[in-house]
Order: sequence, then structure tokens, then C-alpha cells
Amino acid sequence: MRQASRKTIRWNVRAVGLVAAAVCLCCAGCRKGLESAYGHRSGFGVEKSVNGTRVLGELFEQAGHRVLSWNRLSPRLWQRADCIVWFPNDFDAPSEPARDWLESWLEEKPGRRLIYVGRDFDAASWYWKKLEPSAPAARREAWKEYRRKAEERFARRRGGTLTRDESPWFKIDRKPSKRTVRTLSGDDEWLDGIHSKKLEIELRGRLVPAEGATVLLASEGDSLVSRQAIGQGELILVANGSFLLNLPLVNHEHRKLAGKLVDRLGTERRTVVFLESGERGPRIVEKEPVSGTPTGVEIFNLWPTNWILLHLAAVGILFCFWRFPIFGPASPGEPERLSDFGKHLDAVAELLRQSGNEQYARDRIQQYVQRVKPTDGK
Repeated sequence: MRQASRKTIRWNVRAVGLVAAAVCLCCAGCRKGLESAYGHRSGFGVEKSVNGTRVLGELFEQAGHRVLSWNRLSPRLWQRADCIVWFPNDFDAPSEPARDWLESWLEEKPGRRLIYVGRDFDAASWYWKKLEPSAPAARREAWKEYRRKAEERFARRRGGTLTRDESPWFKIDRKPSKRTVRTLSGDDEWLDGIHSKKLEIELRGRLVPAEGATVLLASEGDSLVSRQAIGQGELILVANGSFLLNLPLVNHEHRKLAGKLVDRLGTERRTVVFLESGERGPRIVEKEPVSGTPTGVEIFNLWPTNWILLHLAAVGILFCFWRFPIFGPASPGEPERLSDFGKHLDAVAELLRQSGNEQYARDRIQQYVQRVKPTDGK
């Protein structure tokens, strides 16, 4: 037990560092503003997203598990994954094809787990709300406006009509009002060491587990975490990501709850795959995409590398036009003069040097002076 506690503390310390670094990078600001891509663990920029899952992935890695990211339901995922963590980016229940695929995957081998986290939370407005009390006077109104726009964007997406509000896994209930969780009930293992008054879990809509599911963690009758057996596997249903996404994991109690979720996998090393899907759910493919032989041209399709390389290529072309211009036919250059007596002297001097006999060279020079060069007396 003590060893497990030390491991949990180690997880918490590292998680704090990762989240703090992500938040600092976001606070530093850039032209694009706050990064808020939802449900992604890896990718350019998204690891700093307030709605990302990088920190949760770090918790699984520190527990000794192998962690991957995937964007489709495919044969390789079927074979490799022992646990799938899915933060869907749409507010509907899973489609029937996706649900059938996942249920068949759970049923095939014992010990498999699917962790499904409801979408009904967005950390962008939560971020600006946290910053408002410490906002400089000159930026206070701007930050309030950022928060208002973030809330409007989320409300606009959330306000769409649900096409699938029920599934064999759960039912979506949007009637209850929004509230912050301050009390907990449920399994003693989940309640152990948690100070519920310090929680900041937000509930909007509710995910009502299917009949027969076991509620592991609840608050005032609302299920937060539940489990149900599917074949030889297990579905773990989480109400939303308000204690599992990057920014909410700044809260110490949230990190402890996330650690309890990680503990559900046990001590054996497992392959944990984060399923990253878009607004229409995950793609289902029967064959893995075949990657062709790399040609090097693919890098021009990756941002920002493509823009950097294109600008460098333009600068290089301009440099070539400046450095190596040829206007008209090439000049033949100055013709070599055969009557240059200086070249004759250079050739004789080189021959004398090659002889290696200094006295001989002096004698020849003296002979030249006496026979060729006229003297003043003549």
C-alpha cells in the first residue's frame, strides 16, 4: 500500500509539471490564442490544449503501460489494444456501427476495457473563468469577452439536436441544470482519500448508465463513473472530462480520481490506446491504409514545415538571380599577350630555382648583366 501511495505521489508531481507547463505556454499567448482542440493526446500544438488528454496519457505511462494514439477503428487497433480510452468530440451517443465494433472487440478477449468519457464539458471557458480574478486592469474586459465567446461557442455546439440520445450503454438526459460537484458517494475504493469539497467537477447533461451497471462514483444521485460487463470485457463510463482533461487535472483531487481510473487496469503492463475521433465519430476501416514509399515530397503537406520550406525556396531563387546573372553572350575575356617580357623572366627564374644550385644561378645572372645589359660607360 505504501509503495502504491508513493507511486501515486510521483504521478501527481509529474502531472502538475506537465499541466503547469501547458498552462504557461497557453498563457504566454500567440497569434492563434488559446489552444482548445478537444480529446487529442498528440499532434502539433494540441498537446498544450486545455481540452487535451496528454496529461492523462502520462499517468498511464507512469503506471507502466504503453500508450498510443489512434484515429480509426481498424484491424491493427483490434489486435494491439488492451484498453481503449475514448473522448468523443460529438454530443450524441455512439453510432450503432461504432458500438458494434467496440462491443465485439470487448467480447473477444478477457480483460479488455473501454473507457468512454462523455463530451458535455469544455475547458476553454473554465480557463478564462480561472484567470479573471488575476487579470490586469487593462485586460480584464478583454478576458471577460474571451470567456463569453468560449461559452457561446460551446453552447452553440451543445445546443444542436441530438440524433442519438440513447444507446444500450447509457441514456443522455439534458434536463437537469448545470452544477458543480461538492459531495461524493459510491465505492469505498473511489472515495478513499478524496476531499469532495475541493472538487471542481461540472455536470451539465447527465449520462444515465444502462440498467444493471454498477455505479462506482456518484454525486447526489448523478452517476460520475460506472462500469458494466460486456462479454469478457468491461465498459467504464465517465460522465464528462471535467476531471480528466489537461486543464482540470491542475486540481489535486482530480488527479487522485484520475489515478484511481488508471488503477482499474491493474499492475500488468497493457497497451492503452487513445481513440481520437471527430464530430462524426471514428472511422471504421476493414484494412489498414497502405503507406507508400516515402519520397520526401510529403513534408510539403505538413504545416508549418511547408510554409517554411516554400519561403526558403523563394529566397534561394532570388539569391541565385542576384548572385549568378548572365545578360547577353558571355565575354571572351582579355587575350593573353605573347610579347610580355615579364613572363620570360618568370620562366628563367623558375628554371634557376629548380636547379637547386644558388651559385650557378648567381653566375647566370652575372653573365646576363655583363653581356646583355648595357653599362653606364658605353
